[in-house]
Parts: sequence; C-alpha cells; structure tokens
Amino acid sequence: MSEKKNLYDIDVSRTAMLVIDAQRVYADPQSPLCVSDFSGTIANINDLAAACRGNSIPVFVIKHVYDPNERDVGRLGDFGLQGLWKKGTDFAELDPRLTTAESDIQFEKTRFSSFTNTPLESYLKSMNVDTVIVTGFMTQYCSVTAARHAHDLDYRVIFVSDANDGPSLPDTGFGAVPIEDVKRIIHTTLSIGVAEILDTREVVNRIVRQEVRAVGGAAG
Repeated sequence: MSEKKNLYDIDVSRTAMLVIDAQRVYADPQSPLCVSDFSGTIANINDLAAACRGNSIPVFVIKHVYDPNERDVGRLGDFGLQGLWKKGTDFAELDPRLTTAESDIQFEKTRFSSFTNTPLESYLKSMNVDTVIVTGFMTQYCSVTAARHAHDLDYRVIFVSDANDGPSLPDTGFGAVPIEDVKRIIHTTLSIGVAEILDTREVVNRIVRQEVRAVGGAAG
C-alpha cells in the first residue's frame, strides 16, 4: 500500500464544518433508518464541533425536513420515505445528544444536498470559506451528496470517516449491503477524486496544528 500523504491543511480562517441531519430518525430503534452506532458518531461530531467552535470555525447544523402536507418532497416521494422527515414529528427533530451552540448557523433542507435551495453557499462565500468538513447522516445519501456538491463548487472537502454514518442497506434485488461495506466503498471512491478522508482525531490535530502555527507566527 502506498504511503498516504496529507492533501489539505486546515486554515481555520477559511474552513467551515457541516453537521448534516443529526436527527432522531437515525437514532430511534423504531426507525427503519436507525444507525447502529449513532451515539458513537454523535460523540465524534460533538468533539469535532467543539474544536471548531474553539477556533472560530463556523459550524452549520442542517436538518432535513418536509412540509407536513408533503408539498415539497420532490422525487423522494416516489420511494415512499418522505414521512420519516415530516416537520413536527419526533423523527424529524435533532437528536438531544447533539451539542449545539448559539454561534451555530442552523437551517433546513428538503433535498439530499445541503447546497440545493438553501443559503449555505451564500454563507460560505460571505465568510470567505474554501474548505468544508463534512459530518452527519446518512453517509450514503446526504453526507456523500454534500461532499460531491461541495467538490463541484470547487470547495476543498474533508470527509470525516468516523463522524458520518448510516444504516446498512436492505436487499432490493441486489443483495443486502452492510454499512461497513458501504462506507469502505464511499471512502475509497471519494478519496480518489473528491475529498480527503480523515478521522476525527486527525481533523482535530490539524486544527490544533494550525492554531499553534498562528500563535508561533504572531509571537515571531
């Protein structure tokens, strides 16, 4: 195996963190989309968000919801899943284990991509952001779509391997797919041409290293 090299440094003045769909639909055992390690993934998201807030990196908390009358579901309605994110239901609420702060920027979306019909890109441009850290649920839908969309908009993308998760996929005629296989394929695919794949510890380390450099430069 070839030695892995660092692709992106983290300039704290030009980086933002995305927390995508940390909602109860992925945490509730009664949900068909329940994630087996939701609590561990949320803990990593919280650790990373704390490091970002501590270094003035903006944190965006994004929630996927639909109008109660389902007038804005788009093509997802073709697959009969839209009720899981209906505004006002328990499933659609943020999970209470997610730590948020007053400084966080929160908004809602109705599509897999966090950029489609949302203010996200306007915020990022106004903040002079060129790098996004992608975390959240589900790895195989909203997280990967946000990463690809950000890449197509020329943002540098850091996809956090242990701060994104989703459920295993059922057999729809092609065989069931365990979530670990899903993530392995997604991480491999993204790493070839879309994003740098890092774990939470490495992202935090890069943020801290950037802070140390900035302090050292100021002292010099």
